[in-house]
Amino acid sequence: MLPRGETMGKGDNRKRGRKAEPSKWSNEIIGIILIAVGLLLFLAVVSFTRSDLPVWKIGSTFADGDEASLPRQNFIGSIGALLGLAQVSLFGKAGFLLPIALIWFGVVKLVFDGRLWSRTIIGFSVLIISGSVFMQAVFAEPGQILGPGGLIGRALAGFPAVVSSDGSATTSSGLLIPLIGKWGTIILSACFYLVSLILLMGQRPIEFLKGTFSLAGTGVDKIKEHREAKQAAGEKDATRAREREKEKEARRKEREEKIAAKEVEKEAESPQTELPLRETPAPQIIDASQRRVEAPKPGAKPFERKSKEHQSLSTEGFEDYELPGFDKLDEVEETEESPEANRDVLLATQKNIVDTLRSFGIETSPGDITRGPTITRYEIYPSVGLRVSRISQLEADIARATRAERINILAPIPGKDTVGIELANNEKVAVPLRELLQDPDFSSAKKRIPLALGKDVYGKTVIGDLAAMPHLLVAGATGSGKSVCVNSIIASILFKFGPDELRFIMIDPKVVEMQMYNKLPHLVVPVVTDPKKVVAALKWVVNEMEKRYRIFAKCGVRNFDGFNQRERPEKEEVEVEPEPEEEPDQEEIDAIAEALESGDLGPEAAEDEIVPDEDEMPDRFPYIVVIIDELADLMQTAPADVEMNIARIAQKARAAGIHLIIATQTPRADVVTGIIKANIPCRVAFQVSSQLDSRVILDSKGAEKLVGKGDMLYLPPGSAKLERAQGAFVSDEEVERLVDHCSAQAEPNFAEDIQKSIESGAFDDGEDEVSDADEELIIKCIDVARQEQKCSTSLLQRRLRLGYTRAARMVDILEQRGIIGPGDGAKAREVFVK
Repeated sequence: MLPRGETMGKGDNRKRGRKAEPSKWSNEIIGIILIAVGLLLFLAVVSFTRSDLPVWKIGSTFADGDEASLPRQNFIGSIGALLGLAQVSLFGKAGFLLPIALIWFGVVKLVFDGRLWSRTIIGFSVLIISGSVFMQAVFAEPGQILGPGGLIGRALAGFPAVVSSDGSATTSSGLLIPLIGKWGTIILSACFYLVSLILLMGQRPIEFLKGTFSLAGTGVDKIKEHREAKQAAGEKDATRAREREKEKEARRKEREEKIAAKEVEKEAESPQTELPLRETPAPQIIDASQRRVEAPKPGAKPFERKSKEHQSLSTEGFEDYELPGFDKLDEVEETEESPEANRDVLLATQKNIVDTLRSFGIETSPGDITRGPTITRYEIYPSVGLRVSRISQLEADIARATRAERINILAPIPGKDTVGIELANNEKVAVPLRELLQDPDFSSAKKRIPLALGKDVYGKTVIGDLAAMPHLLVAGATGSGKSVCVNSIIASILFKFGPDELRFIMIDPKVVEMQMYNKLPHLVVPVVTDPKKVVAALKWVVNEMEKRYRIFAKCGVRNFDGFNQRERPEKEEVEVEPEPEEEPDQEEIDAIAEALESGDLGPEAAEDEIVPDEDEMPDRFPYIVVIIDELADLMQTAPADVEMNIARIAQKARAAGIHLIIATQTPRADVVTGIIKANIPCRVAFQVSSQLDSRVILDSKGAEKLVGKGDMLYLPPGSAKLERAQGAFVSDEEVERLVDHCSAQAEPNFAEDIQKSIESGAFDDGEDEVSDADEELIIKCIDVARQEQKCSTSLLQRRLRLGYTRAARMVDILEQRGIIGPGDGAKAREVFVK
């Protein structure tokens, strides 16, 4: 970096891009040396005092006696004393400029890699000399050995003449003062001083002053413009505000006139007065999470066994069957926490919600607060004319303001005129199954197959009736509480029904979920775990359903309850030695076994072989509950057969006393198909991962906002209103105690014939499913194959105008019956009929 105005010398003429040859002494070395020398000189002159002298018998002339005796204080020592004496002696007080000049030269060399031009050196020389002359002319006094300008200042300026008291005058010495006087010397030295500064700094004082004044004037103009613009904006805002006030006043007057006109019209039309507006009721805090359950008496049970009249299924081993009592479940611990303990926190959260809505321009009033086991519902009353959809749009903002884990907005709450905002509780309270079983609603006679599902937000128990549902779909992600819900459903059934009143068919493709129930005497067959045997088990249920309907038709009853409650003919007593009473349940099993052995399970079977005689007809049918724990695995192995059989059971089995409970943790559209959903209107949804899964289960969103651990949405039968509840909790130890009690009352009574048929796949014979219409089509296919002496799917499609699926099925049936040979790649199948 060079001072302004300096250019390269002649020696710098070279081509662009060519580097200069390095000098013998690089600029860095010279710069460091100059800076070091400058610092030494600066420290020497700064710390120089008269006490530093004499040194080596030098400077004794300038040292006073007292000061000479003091210890030396110079920073650089003896050399520093001499250097300081030299600077002060030569330049006086202007000697400080010499080390500053050397330091500056060093910085130019070291930092800016510049050159020291003669103009720079001359400028500093003129600066130092003019400074010495100026200090000598201003501050020098006669009689001093060295003045403030040093030897150079004394030689160039000299001392001014002084007039003594007797009138004599001393002659002035030096060069400038005798010639131009003291003031002339001051003016001339100041002029040279300023010129040297211009040479060194490269700045012109006049231009600098002009630029300074111009910049100051520009700043003043900007300040004036800003003030004028601010004043104009204020006047414009004030004008707009006055115009808005006028418009508001005009609209207010217009409204008042309209209201007054309407009141006049009403008074003219009817003398009745208007009813006052409904006032918002005072908010209440309802703590529904508290457990207030009275301890039952020892040995108490939810249900008692009914009389054994006309109980033909009460086989030997079931007559003394006793239902389990409450003691099989853990005791319910009562909580002593008062609702007042959380009152301040609940009110503060509600106020935060109201304030957040107000900040977005939505006026609301606080309503009731209901603290449930898992969530707390805050109710708010929207102002008149407010659309509740505006509150729903602020769901994310309310969640941010309340720092909630999960939030759900009911706009409005079904059956109420308030909007509900549901926030998850920090501490969740479990709902034990025993608390639900002790509720009077569970033992009510109105519910034929009661299921203890949980407790809703308001603390009311949620008890379902499987007979009214009549089928149930339970879905949720892993760990959301689905398996616990299935266990609580099974436990609820075991508390009311014995093995002669209700039978289970449990299907568990996951193998480990239902193995504990294998000891139950309620099972028709052991828990089915092989997905390949599930289709056969479902087909047995379908055939059992068809059999029951034929028996109902023969007896002239319409449904399951009508058959069990029908009037039975009294049997005449015979004094002969009675034969051992046949077990009705065994009769039913024998009838099914005969049907299996004969293969007459479908519509082709003769009615006489399916429907027993009046004497052999059972007095009473038990309920049959089919529980499928994981539907997704079954839909991957045999989707068409599983879907068809589930659809048939769901469509027709209600009146036959057969009910279906399906659970899945993969609620996809290809698992829970439209046919299955259409026939299972009652559903329970636990937490899922996406809104799409929620729509698959419930046909609406909401399940993705649940907090897990039993938090569920329940869709009751015949209702489109979703109920949020906390699912019942039953531990594995409680289930094991319950199963042990049931198995101790009676041994498992499996239908061995049915079990063998299912394991052998007797129900899975595709030929048994051929209908009369298919049989006619098969005859036509045989004629085509005999005429053409070849057979293929495409041939049957063209000749009989069939679809691909049906034509391929016909080819498979012809191959099974031995009419055509097996396929061999692209070759035509061999026809065995000539």
